[in-house]
Amino acid sequence: MTALIFDTETHKLHGDIIEAAGVEVYFYSPAEFIPTQREFSKRYKPSEPISLGAMAVHHIVDEDLIKCPPFTKFKIPDEYNVEYLIGHNIDYDIAAMNRAGIDTSGIKAICTLAIARYIWPKLEAHNLSALAYHVSSNRKATRRGLRTAHSALSDCMTTYSLLNAIIRHQGIRSMEELYELSERARYPTHIFYGKYKGWAIKDLDDTDIHWLMRRTEDEYLKRSLEDELLSRSTIDEQEELPFI
Repeated sequence: MTALIFDTETHKLHGDIIEAAGVEVYFYSPAEFIPTQREFSKRYKPSEPISLGAMAVHHIVDEDLIKCPPFTKFKIPDEYNVEYLIGHNIDYDIAAMNRAGIDTSGIKAICTLAIARYIWPKLEAHNLSALAYHVSSNRKATRRGLRTAHSALSDCMTTYSLLNAIIRHQGIRSMEELYELSERARYPTHIFYGKYKGWAIKDLDDTDIHWLMRRTEDEYLKRSLEDELLSRSTIDEQEELPFI
């Protein structure tokens, strides 16, 4: 079964796939995580013109896609029997695949964004470029690589560099261990946006937690907030109540 670092570019936020790329990776040994020689990259035509905001991010213009197949023709090439799909905010890419008609229900998703926030919650930014600089041992070389950032294949290779640093940092020795870390990391310990950005959930007042719960649609964050409230309300039944 294949593990694939995967990335998409879309024609607008939560839009159609206009570029998709993947790089196969595997654990050659418990201590060595490497890409194979297999990768792919392909472009597609969306259902409507590319938004200016999206164009400014990935620099793909409508004229680039005139002869490309429609986004509904997207699929991961048949030679990849994907078990693990890895990416930075991989849920976004999986949702784009679903909009193209791809069933991803049997795939295990590994999110490097969730893992990076879990390991380094105090960083001022967790976007892919910022993290590439954070884990880099040669920032000038990293800068050269990031000048082509936001092509899907380039982002896959940047994600590989980040992932390799995560694996070394955490002592990960198999793809299943990496998946289990990603699943744990999906439940945040800190807030990463809005007026409480940078706060640890455990340091929030009950009122603040209830305020966030009413406003978030993130089910993982909601679960972390609920668990924190539950931990505060738990009474040790072995202790005597302080009746006088």
